Amino acid sequence: MADRSHRSPTVLALVGAAAVALAAVPYLPGLPGDFVYDDHRLIVGNDGLKRPLDLGRAFLRDYYASDTDRMGLGYYRPFAVLSNEFDYRRGGGRPAPFHATNIALHAGSTLLVFLLAVRLFGGNALAAGFAAGLFALHPAHAESVAFISGRVDPLATFFSLATVLAHLQANHAATPRAWRAAVGGAWLAALLSKEVAAVVPAIVFLIESAGEGRPGRQDVLRRSSRYAPYLVVASVYLALRVVALGELLPPGPEGEAFSPARPFVVVGTYIAWLVLPPPGLHLEPSPPAGGLAVGAALLAVGFAAAALLAWRRGSRVEAALAGWCVLGLLPVSQVKPLETVLSERFLYLPSAGMSLLLAGLLAGPRATGSTAPRGARLRALGPGLLAVVALGYGAILLPRVSTWRDEIALWQAKEREDGGSIKARLNLARAYARRGDRENSRRWYEATKRIAPALAAGLDAEIARLGALLGSDEYEAALRRAIESLPNDGALWNNLGFHLLEKRDTAGAKEAFSNAVRLTPMRASCWLGLALVHLRAGEWEQAAEASSRAAALDPSLALARAVLAECRVRQGRPCEALAISEGLRLDSEADQATLDRVRAAARRACPGP
Repeated sequence: MADRSHRSPTVLALVGAAAVALAAVPYLPGLPGDFVYDDHRLIVGNDGLKRPLDLGRAFLRDYYASDTDRMGLGYYRPFAVLSNEFDYRRGGGRPAPFHATNIALHAGSTLLVFLLAVRLFGGNALAAGFAAGLFALHPAHAESVAFISGRVDPLATFFSLATVLAHLQANHAATPRAWRAAVGGAWLAALLSKEVAAVVPAIVFLIESAGEGRPGRQDVLRRSSRYAPYLVVASVYLALRVVALGELLPPGPEGEAFSPARPFVVVGTYIAWLVLPPPGLHLEPSPPAGGLAVGAALLAVGFAAAALLAWRRGSRVEAALAGWCVLGLLPVSQVKPLETVLSERFLYLPSAGMSLLLAGLLAGPRATGSTAPRGARLRALGPGLLAVVALGYGAILLPRVSTWRDEIALWQAKEREDGGSIKARLNLARAYARRGDRENSRRWYEATKRIAPALAAGLDAEIARLGALLGSDEYEAALRRAIESLPNDGALWNNLGFHLLEKRDTAGAKEAFSNAVRLTPMRASCWLGLALVHLRAGEWEQAAEASSRAAALDPSLALARAVLAECRVRQGRPCEALAISEGLRLDSEADQATLDRVRAAARRACPGP
């Protein structure tokens, strides 16, 4: 009689808990990590996060748009935006809560992979544990978990896996309607996290068909009704997307034409990475060329052919899981050109299918009359094989997690791997600028110009925007040159305004800040600069209006409230000034001294209670 101890609830619970721990522990060293890469645009530089929650910011605009830049890439991800809002508020803008959420999503997704494997493999804890262990430790996930803004993939995958499980549960539940509602809710959440979740109904259909076979004529209507929630959710999602973005599909990069061979090369490359992840950082590498490209294309075709053959020969669950891998890769296969050709963060959802597939293959035959019952091969090879895989995956994963903690280390690793990367050099220049390292920042900007001379004008403008990289003598000249090239750049006008204000050129500063607020009316610092100009000119009403706008846009901007308090004293409203300045502390000693004098004057003039 076959040993069934590996199917007991206690064993299943222990193996599931171990898989969750295996998912979380390697990423814990990344908790103290900083913001990197797109985090600066989506979180650090997102002024909207500093204001009260506004659902319109999440549901009515592009994922990459901000209050000061309506840039759009055609990405609609409200749940990702809301998750950033949640983490920003619970952690005061610190990166640690964001990292903790990413780890929790990865651990949760690993648990769902385990539960799905339990269902697919007849409650076999060894097969389920092997699948979850592969998924937990896959090195490709470092980019999705250790990189804060990579969370869109774990977020979408978590809800996608929940959709699959809820659909399968609804087929056998006593209350299928409740489960169908759960299916619709989970899939809508997945779609609102990332567009790749669009393939989930097809994945569900494959897995369901593998278990139930081809429907007869009488079963077609019954099984078709199971997909009604997907039609409703698709209609709701597409309506939301069109209202927010005005389009169904992202526009794609300019000048990129469709290449018939490229999707096969891309899919084959991804399949190879899913099984044998490359070492090193491996951040957005160039696509293979020559013989490697031919080999990748052949692998894609061979993988699909093997899946079809397995289906015909009765190994339908394994064939469906192979189909899952291919379906998960279709949105990023370059059938429709994307700006990023290859990226390991795109592997998060497909890797769930591949982990389940490899565990299913290792578990062995499904036939009832087989002399080798399902799981026998796994009991013989599984623990040792999982240990070998864990060591191999860990040797790649742990250094990646460490590298993603530090932005300069990240881009230095990218520069070493590529041997001359525009992306790496430009981001190194920006990272050093954020740390105030003028010398290294200028060095990497110049290094970027050497390999991308066409970007020189834009890079000069960026240097001018950063300001701190230039000496005082050349700063104003650089700003004015940049404004000549980019007259509608509000950030350049804002920087010029503060420079002229420091030079005590009040008239010039007023003109610069007026242009800045006209071009970027949602940038709090522009209104603050205009308020300071009016304050210096003795224009109390205008200064009060501008400082009120600045404080409303960014309640954490203490100097804006201090300017407003001074205006209220000048306007003969000292009690308002006291209320506005209560508990206010400024970083600058000179500004704090001015605020203290304003408070003292307000206390003298404000009648007591």
